[in-house]
Amino acid sequence: MICICGPSAAGKTLFTGLLASALQNAGIQAIVIGCDDYYREHWTPDPLFGFDTVEAIDADSLMDDLSALRSGLLKQRRRYDMGSRAVHWTPLDNEGDVVLLEGAYGPQLLLKRVPPDLLIYLEESLAVRALRRLRRDTRERERTMASVLRQMLKQMIPGERRFIKPLKEEADVVVTRTDRGLTEALVRIIDLCSSKRTH
Repeated sequence: MICICGPSAAGKTLFTGLLASALQNAGIQAIVIGCDDYYREHWTPDPLFGFDTVEAIDADSLMDDLSALRSGLLKQRRRYDMGSRAVHWTPLDNEGDVVLLEGAYGPQLLLKRVPPDLLIYLEESLAVRALRRLRRDTRERERTMASVLRQMLKQMIPGERRFIKPLKEEADVVVTRTDRGLTEALVRIIDLCSSKRTH
């Protein structure tokens, strides 16, 4: 299992998609699981961090699904709707060689319980991330610009300092440029898969 983590709007989903495609070209099938799909359904936001906290993630469901996925028993993919805050499921083809788990909140839960084979941390400037998050949340999550900015200042930045930044110290790969990071991650994962196949 490979974890791709980092602060909000650092490019985790895009990087994970590019990595999955590169792995497929190398003959390695990846199953992508997004931690954003494990937000608690109809959860009351934390008074200090809102949704920018590990507590917002349904840890039991995430762990259960990862366990079922490793055993080849997971048949449905959990999905979380950011607008309605409701959960639904879609069919999942669980035939894969490697799991790519991406998210800001969720990887923290795994480090002690189910340590990943590789932890990748994406780094991006706050200015770039702020613009990305404004564009994304107003278009895709039905939010106003004012509410996004307010959440960023009051909850996102404090939540990142508390829960996400420490992951950088644990990371095997720190990505500051997508092209270089993608190459390094690809080489590391291919080596891991080759090693497991020979044992």
